[in-house]
Amino acid sequence: MTTARLFALIAAAALLLGCHKNKQAEGPIERAGKHVDNAAEKTGQALHTAAEKTDAGVHKAVSATGEAFEKAGQKLKGTPSATPAPSAAPAK
Repeated sequence: MTTARLFALIAAAALLLGCHKNKQAEGPIERAGKHVDNAAEKTGQALHTAAEKTDAGVHKAVSATGEAFEKAGQKLKGTPSATPAPSAAPAK
């Protein structure tokens, strides 16, 4: 092998090794996938928080509705504390 061919072979090998990309490096699709994963995680957390707040609101509404039905039931039964006092009608 001549010196020129040996030099060309070494130069080609150096180019191939120098241009070799890191196999562990992320490509654009992998980075986009990580962004999608992060967005999905944040969305899941936000939905969980919203569900907890909605659940608390529903429990309050159910409790308030139950109390309102209790009061209405007492008024319908005619309990003395729930009915207004009769007004004195003027005599004719």
